[in-house]
Amino acid sequence: MALERRLTEKMLRQGRPVLVVSLPRNEVELARAAQAGGADALKVHINVHHHASDTHFGALAEERDALEQIVGVGLPVGIVPGTDTAMASLQEMQELDQMDIDFFDAYVHDMPAAMLQMETRMSRMLALSCQQSNRDFTLAACAGRCDMIEASIIEPEGYSDPLTVADLCDYGRICQVYPDIPVLVPTQRRIAADELPLLCEVGVCGIIIGAVVTGQQAASIEQVTAEFANALKELKPILQEVRG
Repeated sequence: MALERRLTEKMLRQGRPVLVVSLPRNEVELARAAQAGGADALKVHINVHHHASDTHFGALAEERDALEQIVGVGLPVGIVPGTDTAMASLQEMQELDQMDIDFFDAYVHDMPAAMLQMETRMSRMLALSCQQSNRDFTLAACAGRCDMIEASIIEPEGYSDPLTVADLCDYGRICQVYPDIPVLVPTQRRIAADELPLLCEVGVCGIIIGAVVTGQQAASIEQVTAEFANALKELKPILQEVRG
């Protein structure tokens, strides 16, 4: 049976605080660990060398079997289809669509413009980065074709550092500029579960936890996912109040 499509986006737009787990490797064991911990959705990668986990993800042909197993776990699965050096083709994007991938997510400076107009059942998540000059986070040119925003704005040398007030100001400004587009924050900083109320208060709708906080083994992924899932459950009334 085909999975419901655009489910991550639907949860966000219904006001649910969403917990996405970015897997450090495309392995079904890690997907099951995240599911057991209470993840709402998963994120996988192809065509990428992932800085935070120091992992290389191959092309679709190499990763297909693993991706199909991960989709089979039953959670919505988003994918990073590549970078500026290697990006999935439009044909491969259609194949990912047929594999029931829920959303795709790429940096705005990496995503081919053609991906904004291709026909797809997948949601589009556009990732802002530290490359936007002078913290210019405008998406005005393509906001109408953007379903979700990933505020992936931390410089690589700042990965694993504590969350700062300046970070909250940057995240909050993105949420203010695009109040109709759900904004998710990845754990480039070593964000703790008890800091989620701070993100909520500036308008963030969901969090993407990855190797910086989860580690790379199934046991730690399940444990940390459970910590964040429990914290988000307590946040639900606050989120509803913040969003009016």
